[in-house]
Amino acid sequence: MRPPEKKRNNLESAAEFKAFHRYAKISPRKVRLVMDRIRNLPVSEALDQLKHMRQRGAFLVDKVLKSAIANADRAIEDENVRDPSGNVLEPQPAVDVDDLYVHDAHADEGPRLKRWRPRARGAAYPYRKFYAHLTIRLRPRRQKAEE
Repeated sequence: MRPPEKKRNNLESAAEFKAFHRYAKISPRKVRLVMDRIRNLPVSEALDQLKHMRQRGAFLVDKVLKSAIANADRAIEDENVRDPSGNVLEPQPAVDVDDLYVHDAHADEGPRLKRWRPRARGAAYPYRKFYAHLTIRLRPRRQKAEE
């Protein structure tokens, strides 16, 4: 069950933490199914969902989500919290890792490797190996005063 859209933090000055996995050896179509399940969920709930999924993409997305959480923890600790455009926020907002949610999770297409499979009578059939670029962005939930 997804929270209503009004709870999303779409403010330009909102803190944002992100992590990427480039050239993941999985089809973007397969990993999008997993990412659709965790979008708009709180971080702790998203980790629980991923832990119980059987898809191979869940393992990759879990690693990227944990990386985004670690990036958030480090930025908060170093007082280096940034907005979506990359500017350091002044004054530093009071953000806690437990208050974060998955604001955006998407898988873009990476390069395709074109390979050939030998067939009967000297023929060759083409096939493709897909790669994906995974991106996860975390933001804190909107506070009551901001609504």
